[in-house]
Amino acid sequence: MAVTTLTAATLFDGSGAEPIRDAFIQIEDGAIRNVGRKADLGSAGANARDLGNATILPGLVNMHTHLTLSGSRQCLHDALYDTYEVKMMRAVEHARQAILSGVTTIRDCGTLNPIVFAIREASKEGLITAPHVWASGDVLTSTGGHCYFFGNECDTVEDVRRAVREQVKSGADYIKVMATGGGLTPNTNPREAQFDEQQMVAIVNDAERLGRYVAAHCHGTPGIYNAIAAKVRTIEHCSFMVPAGVGYEQQAADQIAEQGIYVCPTLGVGERARQWMDREGLQNPFAATRHQRLESLRKLVDSGVKFISGNDAGVTMTGFDDFQLDLELLVEHIGFSPGDAIVTATSRAAEAIGTEEFGTLAAGKRADVLIVRGDATEDIGALRDIQMVLKSGQVMMEKAA
Repeated sequence: MAVTTLTAATLFDGSGAEPIRDAFIQIEDGAIRNVGRKADLGSAGANARDLGNATILPGLVNMHTHLTLSGSRQCLHDALYDTYEVKMMRAVEHARQAILSGVTTIRDCGTLNPIVFAIREASKEGLITAPHVWASGDVLTSTGGHCYFFGNECDTVEDVRRAVREQVKSGADYIKVMATGGGLTPNTNPREAQFDEQQMVAIVNDAERLGRYVAAHCHGTPGIYNAIAAKVRTIEHCSFMVPAGVGYEQQAADQIAEQGIYVCPTLGVGERARQWMDREGLQNPFAATRHQRLESLRKLVDSGVKFISGNDAGVTMTGFDDFQLDLELLVEHIGFSPGDAIVTATSRAAEAIGTEEFGTLAAGKRADVLIVRGDATEDIGALRDIQMVLKSGQVMMEKAA
C-alpha cells in the first residue's frame, strides 16, 4: 500500500515530549510508519503533502460518554421514554459528531448492551462514521440506583459478582459501577455510597479475574473511599460531595495518587449545565460550589493524581462535538499547559484504558491522527480549528484550506 507523507509546522506526539517543529508523519496501511523532522525526509519529501501552519497530533480520546443520552435539557425524560430505535439512532448520530470533531476513540461509560456493542462492531467494520469504541455496556447500580435505566441492578455481594460476569459474557471491555448516586437520576443520593467497601472489592476482584478493569462513578466522598479501597482503575468525577457542599480530603487524594488511580473530572458537563441555567435564569446548584470544586481538582493535581479527560457527553446540555471544552477548562482553571491538557486526552487516556495501540504518534501505532490549524501546543483553542481527522489512516473529514 502507498505511503502517505504529511508535513506541518508542528507535530505533538502526545507523550508529553517537546513538539517537533517543521515535522512530518508517514502513514501506511492504517498505521504510523514514521514521524520526525521534515529535513530528515530526504528524497521522500518530494511527494509529501504540506499542511502549512498546522499541528499534527494524536486523535483525541474522550474517556467518558453515554452514546444514547440526548444531551438536551430534558435528558432524563428522553432516556426514560425514547424507544429502542430512537436510542440507536441517537447513538449513531452522536458517534458521527464525535469523530468529525477530532475524537477518534470514545470510552462509553454506560449504554444499553445491545446498542453500544453493536455501535462498537459497526465502527470496526466501517459501517458507520464513528470513532473506535471502548464500552462498559450496562452499568452496575443498586436497585433504583443511578442510571438504572441502562443498568444491571444489584444489591448484594453475590449480585455484583454475577453482574460482573454477565457484563463480561455480553462483551464489556471494562466494568462501570455507580459507586454513588447521581444528579441525573431522581431518588438517588450523589453524596452517599450505593455499594459498600465489601461489594466494591468483590466487583474489582471478579473483574480482574476476568481480565477487566473497573471505572467508578463517584460524587460523594464515602463512595470515593470505597473505590480507593477496592483499587479501581479510574474514578469518574471525584467530586468530594458532602452534605455541606464540597469537602476535599487530602488523605483520599494521597491514596489515589499512591495507588495510581486515574481521575476523570468531567469538567465540561458541569460547565455547560451552569451556562445553560444562567442563560435561562434557573436556580443553579453548580454556582455555589464551583470555586470549591475547581480548587479540589487543583489540589488533586498538586498531590500527583493522574488526570484523564472525558466530558460526560450525552448528559444535560453536553455535546459529543464539544470535548475540547474539557481541555480548555484544564488550561484556564486547573493550570495545565496546552500540551499537558492534550496528554490527558491522548497518551494518558490510552494508558488508563490499558492499550498501546494508540494515544501517541509513533512508528507502529494505529494512525489515529488529528490535524488542526495553528499551534495547539501554545493555544489550546486551536483544537477546535480542525483541518483533518484520520481514523486508522482513513480520512474521516477534511476541511478545505
